[in-house]
Amino acid sequence: MDCEHKLKVLEREIEVLKRENQLLKDELASLKQGSENISFKDRYAVRILDSLPDMLTVFNHDEVGIEVVSSEETNHVGVPNEAFKGMRMCDMIPEEAYHNVHNNLQKVVVTGKGSTAHHELDVDGVHHYYENRIFPLDESYVLIMCRDISERVATQQNLEVFKRVLDKVSDSILAVSSDGTLVYANKQFIEEYGVKGELGTQKVYDLPVSLKTKEIFEQRLQEIRDNGGNFAYRARYTRVGETKIRVHQVSTFIIQNRGEEMIWFFTQDITDVIRNRDELRELNYLMDAILNNIPVYLFVKDPEDEFRYLYWNKAFANHSHIPASRALGHTDFEIFPEPENAEKFYRDDLELMRTRERMEMQESYVTATGETRIVQTLKTLVPMEGRAPLIIGISWDITNMQNIEQELIQARIKAEQSDRLKTAFLANMSHEIRTPLNAIVGFSRLMTTADNPEDEKLYSDIINQNSEILLQLINDILDLSKIEAGTLEYVRQPMDLGELCRSIYEIHKDRVQEGVTLILDNKDTSLVINEDKNRIMQVITNLITNAIKFTFAGEIRFGFELKEDHIDFYVKDTGMGISEEKMKSIFERFVKLNTFVQGTGLGLAICRMIVEKLGGEITVDSQLDKGSTFRFTIPCDMSKKRLELKTTVEKEVETKGKTRKPLQMQTILIAEDVDSNFLLLKTLIGNNYNLLWAKDGNEAVALFKKHQPDLILMDIKMPRMDGLEATRLIRSYSREVPIIALTAFAFESDREKALESGCNDFLTKPVSQSALEKALDKYI
Repeated sequence: MDCEHKLKVLEREIEVLKRENQLLKDELASLKQGSENISFKDRYAVRILDSLPDMLTVFNHDEVGIEVVSSEETNHVGVPNEAFKGMRMCDMIPEEAYHNVHNNLQKVVVTGKGSTAHHELDVDGVHHYYENRIFPLDESYVLIMCRDISERVATQQNLEVFKRVLDKVSDSILAVSSDGTLVYANKQFIEEYGVKGELGTQKVYDLPVSLKTKEIFEQRLQEIRDNGGNFAYRARYTRVGETKIRVHQVSTFIIQNRGEEMIWFFTQDITDVIRNRDELRELNYLMDAILNNIPVYLFVKDPEDEFRYLYWNKAFANHSHIPASRALGHTDFEIFPEPENAEKFYRDDLELMRTRERMEMQESYVTATGETRIVQTLKTLVPMEGRAPLIIGISWDITNMQNIEQELIQARIKAEQSDRLKTAFLANMSHEIRTPLNAIVGFSRLMTTADNPEDEKLYSDIINQNSEILLQLINDILDLSKIEAGTLEYVRQPMDLGELCRSIYEIHKDRVQEGVTLILDNKDTSLVINEDKNRIMQVITNLITNAIKFTFAGEIRFGFELKEDHIDFYVKDTGMGISEEKMKSIFERFVKLNTFVQGTGLGLAICRMIVEKLGGEITVDSQLDKGSTFRFTIPCDMSKKRLELKTTVEKEVETKGKTRKPLQMQTILIAEDVDSNFLLLKTLIGNNYNLLWAKDGNEAVALFKKHQPDLILMDIKMPRMDGLEATRLIRSYSREVPIIALTAFAFESDREKALESGCNDFLTKPVSQSALEKALDKYI
């Protein structure tokens, strides 16, 4: 039974072997038949798999390894290919990597579609990044393609770092293709221009940039190409949400990427830079303007470069006459004309560098024009980072201050001297005024008790002589005041100089002291010039009067000499002379050579002022006990100033030959509030005119309206209404009636006021009979 059973089993096994053998034969026959028709893909499939860089493995759904279908070189899990089969995935790779691959595999099993995931492994001590792609093969198996992407990850990480850096910079960065499509934009650009949506879907000229249209973009692109792919320009723009116009500095580059152009724009906002630059430029200009307009020297030297000048301001240039262009970059020895000055400055600089302490001193130097200037100088060091300190110097030019100080000293001395002279002058004036007044008052009283006509004439002559002296004193004081105030009147008109000298001679020939002869050297000369007759006469008369006072024997000679461009007047005497010491101050005010001789000490000072006003010069040459010679000149171009005397002389003869027409008792209104002044006028002209007397301005106006006089003599200072106001009222009634101001106000300003109010002429008190009659003859 057992044998039979074993036989049946053996038969069945043989039958199975036969079937398997047949199958093998059929498969072998099939293989032999198909080897001739196999495809290129099937023939090289194994080689292709071996050449791939990926590790290819097959797992069943239970994550058991079936086969490694790639070459051994791609294996990175540490399990050899021959040991892979039957090994579970969780035993091959670390837990974290397994977790990522497991999740990805389960996703493929569930969806039946391929999927991709990433995991990391340390291989031979180096960290690697892998990408696993899983594909379903059938219902039982999956293919896992595992690729080492470490380099790609590193590149991506670098790109991310680069992108983060670009997003942090303040510049806006943009990359566009040649058609204007946005390829890249950093965070700054996106925010600044409000970029929304995907970059690849937008054009640069659709954004609020300076490239507003496609045409403008293409024109700019061509400019970049024409400049070798590099081009920079400025553009104005407005940020999103703002209205302020800003300025960009744009740098552009063209980069070829796989045969295509990519244009990069790097834009920097330079609005604040421009503003700061302008502010800095304005500040520098302001600082330079300040430093060049302060009235002190300012200079900077470089000790590391032989103390050469780095700065030299305008005040230094103006005072030294050395321009900054000649000073900058040069040493003191190359700049200043005097070596001693340069040596002194150099020693001071060395001392400052040695002590490092501020120096202050007074020093002098010679300018480029040879002028010596005095300055108060302060030098100090200015620390500099990384190098030796600089020397900065400030100098106050005190030359003028020193000169002013000397002038003040001289002025003080002169003022003290003037004060002493004034004191002496007042004492002298008191004496000089009281002396003639004493004679006038005394002999006026004696006139009433005179017993005979001879005494009356003597008393009258003494009174007249002292009146002239007193009047001359007052006139000298008034003339000095007018000269100092600049109001002394100068009237230039044709005059015969010879006739003037002859008139002066006739006046003074009998006034010289006994034993003295007055000589005129130009007795027969006639010379007509255009000058102020009264002022020339005043100067000559003063000089002759002085000569008469101090000449007790010999002669006094005067006259004039003709020069090419001036006339030289002279008065020579053989008197007591003047010491050399007193000649230095002879023309100063209040100076008297002899306190016992009558006079104010103003005559020669007035002469000097008048001559200088006429454009001339006055001098004196004298020796004690031998005499003096006074000379003065007045400019006169003789080729132009010589006039025919004949016409002038004929006119004078004609005038003198005329007889005065008999007066028909014409009426004169006298406005005068002082009784004695009216009585004087009545005595002088009362016999020839019918006189009306008004004691104030109101009466003057009323009498004029009532009597219509032929002429008015108007005092200025009167009660109730002064003469100026009365004149204005009378002028409102009549423009023809002559009005002559007769007043004690004697300044030029008083004359101007009188003429402005409507007066025709101006006479000052005391008035002489001849001057009064001359004025009346002029208007009546």
